[in-house]
Formats: sequence, structure tokens, C-alpha cells
Amino acid sequence: MKMERLVVTAALTVAASACAGIKVSSDWDPSVDFSQYQTFAVMDEAPGSAQLDQLVRGRIKAAIATTLQAKGMSQVDNPDDADVAVGWQLTTEERSSFQTVSTGWGGYGRYGRAGWYGAGGGMATSRTTETRYDVGTLVIALFDETKDQMIFTGTGSKELAATNVSPQESQKRINEAVAAILKDYPPGG
Repeated sequence: MKMERLVVTAALTVAASACAGIKVSSDWDPSVDFSQYQTFAVMDEAPGSAQLDQLVRGRIKAAIATTLQAKGMSQVDNPDDADVAVGWQLTTEERSSFQTVSTGWGGYGRYGRAGWYGAGGGMATSRTTETRYDVGTLVIALFDETKDQMIFTGTGSKELAATNVSPQESQKRINEAVAAILKDYPPGG
């Protein structure tokens, strides 16, 4: 059951990751001249990724390719022929949030030189509820193929929503999420 839930959640991760509400961050090697990179190859997902179906994997890879091509780079099939290899990983994490609501009134009185005094008790109750939700995180990393080192990484995280969308809408949402994650690539560009 847990594995089945993970597969479903991972598939929903990308489908629900529209640009709105996605938290993105990026980091890069400031000593790198990014203008030297003209070609890229998109790799399969990294080990440890959430279990995705073939359709979602294909949509993520297509979104990465589309985004980098829009930035003037050319895609090649063989990583050995590319200036940059693009790796990616999608993970999900279950989180909890707690909300406490108090109702009623406590005691009443007034403050004097001797401290609080007054009419006394009251009645109040508190109730805490826990809400569990899943957060999906997509990490995209670019590696210099000749130096075999990471030169740029972008990350996007978003709370997941279980929605049924068409394949076209899913691709659109994935495209938006990937574009947001790679918005700072190339740095200074």
C-alpha cells in the first residue's frame, strides 16, 4: 500500500506542480563561463527518485529539453557528445502541520499591586489538529561533461494536490515547473 501510494503521489507531484506556489532555488559555480556550453543531453532520473511511470519521466525530460532549447542550447542524444549532461531527481516527502484553536474565556480580574486578583475561574478548551500532506521536490543539475563536475543546480518544491488532469495539462504544468527551476540558467544570462 505504501509503495502504491508513493507511485501515485509521485505521478501527481509533477502534474500538480504548476508554477504558482512552487518554491525554487538555484546555485552555480561562479568561476564557470556558461557561454561555452552549447549542447546538452538529458539523462534518466537519478537513483533514489520517486517511482514514476514512463509517461511522467518522458514529460519531465521533454520539459527540460524544451526549456534549455528556448535558452539557445541544442540537444544531442549521446552524453559523450554534449557539453553538458543534465541529471534530475524527483522526491516526495510526507509532512505534517499542526493547528491549535482555543475556545472560551479564561478567568477574569484585574492587576493590582499584589498581582492578579478578581472574580476567578473561567472555562477554556483547546483542540489541536494534524494535517498531513505531501511535498514534491524536483532537482535539476547540469554537469560539465569534460570536467565531470556539477556547474549548476536548480530545485523546486511544492505541496502536492491530487488532481486528475489531461496529458496536455500535465505537460503544461511540468513545463512551467521546469522553466521556474531553470529560470536562473545560465547565470547572468
